[in-house]
Amino acid sequence: MKIFKRLAVLGLMGALVAACSSIDLDATKKMALKGDAFQKALFNEYVELARSEDAQGDSRSAQYYNLRAMMAADGKDTGPQELKARKIPSSAVKDLTAARKALTDALAAGFGKSAPADAAKAQAMFDCWMEQQEENDQPKDIAACRSAFEAAMKKAGKPAAAAPKKPEPVKFVVYFGLNKAKLDDTQTEVLYRVMGEYASKGGQVLLYGHADTSGDAKRNRKLSEKRAETVKQALIDLGVDASNIQAQFFGEDEPAEKTGDNVKNAKNRRVNISILQK
Repeated sequence: MKIFKRLAVLGLMGALVAACSSIDLDATKKMALKGDAFQKALFNEYVELARSEDAQGDSRSAQYYNLRAMMAADGKDTGPQELKARKIPSSAVKDLTAARKALTDALAAGFGKSAPADAAKAQAMFDCWMEQQEENDQPKDIAACRSAFEAAMKKAGKPAAAAPKKPEPVKFVVYFGLNKAKLDDTQTEVLYRVMGEYASKGGQVLLYGHADTSGDAKRNRKLSEKRAETVKQALIDLGVDASNIQAQFFGEDEPAEKTGDNVKNAKNRRVNISILQK
């Protein structure tokens, strides 16, 4: 912007600005905003940069920021300007490269969603820093854009750690004979494995009693309850804390294998066991 210093000396700055606005900023401001909160905030940041550059008579920069504002209004993800798009002094390349990477990493981690206004300020001020650094003749303006960028980036912080994934429940099934709610040796062995898992990792033990469709539905519901209670008592006897056991029963509902009415089915005469680990 060296030209403005010379124009100011000659007293011609005001006349030039009044005569040659390079953009129709009023039309840009009337655009319908289609983007998310980050893009809407970005729109406002670029409009302000366009207004400032236009007021100074820098038509090239005003047009650039006006275009970026229009893209943000249209919901397009422009990202911060790439270094290769400008002729940056070699002495400034390292800092700008690191700054751009920090910004793009923060945006990828959700900065635009967690703090849209700050993220928009950071991107706009990065572009401002790039523009001023390319001109490289106004140290105060370079420092101002850089400082505003760095202040906004402090709000990015570290991305929140993903919530630890809960372990999948450990499942077992105990089967019963026709019309029976007693455990045989094979099914008792299953409960020993349940106890071993519980003793090793703890957790909540959920029991779900079931029956097949043979016989009366009301009787089968009571039978599924007895099966669940039988397993619950056996686990308590093995050492599982009663307060950590919940038992439910479903009768003929929720069969392992769907059948018609009054059908004997060994896989439906069961208690499902789930251990929910903390």
